[in-house]
Parts: sequence; C-alpha cells; structure tokens
Amino acid sequence: MRAVDGISFKINEGEIVGLLGPNGAGKTTTIQMLLGTTSKTSGEIKYFGKEFEKNRPEILQQVNYASAYIRLPWRMTVWENLMVYARMYQVKNPRERIRAVLEFFRMSKYAKKGFNTLSSGQVTRVILAKAMINFPKLLLLDEPTASLDPEIADKVRQFLLK
Repeated sequence: MRAVDGISFKINEGEIVGLLGPNGAGKTTTIQMLLGTTSKTSGEIKYFGKEFEKNRPEILQQVNYASAYIRLPWRMTVWENLMVYARMYQVKNPRERIRAVLEFFRMSKYAKKGFNTLSSGQVTRVILAKAMINFPKLLLLDEPTASLDPEIADKVRQFLLK
C-alpha cells in the first residue's frame, strides 16, 4: 500500500501552501519525502530549479523543518540544541541569531533549561526557533502551532505571512 500516490505541485517564491486531509492521508509522509528522510518510489523533487537527489547538501542548507512530532536531545539545554543547529547550518553570528529567535518566540528565559523540562507549548516554540535559525528560503511545517497558546500561535501565523 502506498502512503502517497500521484502527487504533484509547485510552490513559487513567497507562496504559502497547505496540505489538507484526514489523518493517514500522507501529509507528513510527503514532507518526509521532501526532506529526504523517507524514500520516494518514483518521480522527482526539485528545489530552486535543482534536483534534490543530486544537490541535497546545498539544498538542505536553504530549507528547514518544524513539526509537532519531533524532539531535540532531551539532556541538552535549549541553547545547546539551537547552537548545534546554528553550526550545522553555518549560521553567521550564531549567538546573536539564537538570542533573536529565542526572543521572538519568548523563550529567552528558558535558554539554560534542559529541553526535557519544557512544557509541550515551550517545546513547540523551540522547534520553531530551530526552524528559523538559518533564515530558510523554504520552511516546511507540520502542525506548527500545535500546543501553542492563542497569542503565540497568532504571532507565528503573522510572522509566516511576512
């Protein structure tokens, strides 16, 4: 049985596209294929006019991902987790960038807290901060406002619209 079959779409710069469907429709699987964490059986994936399979490292430097279903290493602090991603994405001035994303998501006071001590809403905000760390050209989001209070959820939606 195939989780995703016959899907085709193009996203232009500045567009916001949503995948809608019931549980089990293949939305998360589609995102996993777009990230290369799940293999596709046919077809092609292109980013910025380039084939994903042939240009994966270059493309993934310009893409990021947030999901209500992922977790970062539990024993590391919020700051340490974000620093790992800042280094992985070769972010210039990583300390400054981490401060900025923590401030935006109102998580500055949790920077030295262990990831394992955070509430569900705080975890979601750190995952979103991680997704913004590299100024991505393309941001893939899987239920990005899950567990967020209405004020922060609205702030995230407003940010995405900008």
